[in-house]
Amino acid sequence: MMGVFVPCLQNILGIIYYIRFTWIVGMAGVWQSLVLVSFCGACTFLTGLSLSAIATNGAMKGGGPYYLIGRALGPEVGISIGLCFFLGNAVAGSMYVLGAVETFLDAVPSAGLFQESVTVVNNTLINGTATAGTATISTPSLHDLQVYGVIVTILLCFIVFGGVKIINKVAPAFLIPVLFSLLCIYLGVFIAPRHNAPKGITGLSLTSLRDNWGSEYQRTNNAGVPDPNGSIYWGFNALVGLFFPAVTGIMAGSNRSASLKDTQRSIPIGTLSATLTTTAMYLLSVLLFGALSTREELLTDRLLTATVAWPTPVVIYIGIILSTLGAALQCLTGAPRLLAAIANDDILPVLNYFKVSEGVEPHAATLFTALICIGCVIIGNLDLITPTITMFFLLCYAGVNLSCFLLDLLDAPSWRPRWKYHHWSLSLVGALLCVGTPFDSYHFICHP
Repeated sequence: MMGVFVPCLQNILGIIYYIRFTWIVGMAGVWQSLVLVSFCGACTFLTGLSLSAIATNGAMKGGGPYYLIGRALGPEVGISIGLCFFLGNAVAGSMYVLGAVETFLDAVPSAGLFQESVTVVNNTLINGTATAGTATISTPSLHDLQVYGVIVTILLCFIVFGGVKIINKVAPAFLIPVLFSLLCIYLGVFIAPRHNAPKGITGLSLTSLRDNWGSEYQRTNNAGVPDPNGSIYWGFNALVGLFFPAVTGIMAGSNRSASLKDTQRSIPIGTLSATLTTTAMYLLSVLLFGALSTREELLTDRLLTATVAWPTPVVIYIGIILSTLGAALQCLTGAPRLLAAIANDDILPVLNYFKVSEGVEPHAATLFTALICIGCVIIGNLDLITPTITMFFLLCYAGVNLSCFLLDLLDAPSWRPRWKYHHWSLSLVGALLCVGTPFDSYHFICHP
């Protein structure tokens, strides 16, 4: 529970669900959002099956799946997958930190050192009809995001330097308010609309569900507000790149394998349970949000989850901040251990600085991970960081699936996993799904 399920849940339940999910439903429509969630969930579930097989094939030491893949298919393959996973985790830490800071500055605008107010033309395309109007949107300054982001990252590093035992003790303090905030969102959805609710929140309605069933892909400005003259066009492929980090985190437990008592039991059960739980929650949320409000409200209120929550939006602000800080903490805990495990294999001499003895905290690797995280925080653009994370994780997951497929196909004497609920065809399908997706995300980054 504490070693695998909770870390996976904390990594999966991140900022995307709170501040991007309702917007995705408004842009893609209900049925394409269901396809989107199912597609991303299928990628991670098939990878979870392959990961479970790898994790139960002998004793797993530090480095998680990297350790066994490197021993079975050679260190070169293991390092390729391991470095993709390490970079994905390091960059993801910055996404969570930026999400926490952005939410804090939205909730408490007076805390900003630099004030910025942007007035945009809100020409929203609703069911094929343009609705004209103006809206003033106050967004946190880039410099505020940078300053607060660097400070938060440094504070999290001090917690990580305390070791995994301290992280395990701190984890419930981050997770319990998150689960409570999710409960408040669902309560607010079922009792909406309340007396002070915006006009766009209709309450659960079949009419709203029908109106939001189809997609309304369109251009937006940099703030995500629909604008026919906007610089960014959003399609299904771009939304995959934006949403996919909301289902990553399935390796958070296996990456800490050196600290688990029984890896062969904990990793399969904990990982797959977290994957199925969150995917089911996302699918239910698509239907609820699609029936909750008008499309215009979905597209213009980025924090609709906070607006609708019972009894007050403050609960959701706290939930967002704690969920993102908890996920960032898991990234800053797992990634250095993986880098230390790669360094200990003596394959890349440049990584010798990160070697550690067994049972010793990887302080040098933690510091390096924090520097990468700070570098990405300075970028200050959540929508730019997200597709980059998607590519790293998809390449890593493709490697895990491909490794399991090859080991099954070759039937090597050393390949005798105790986890029986896997098949080479499932691993092959998972690898093909993962390999086919990064090109769409890459297209979004290079040709917005």
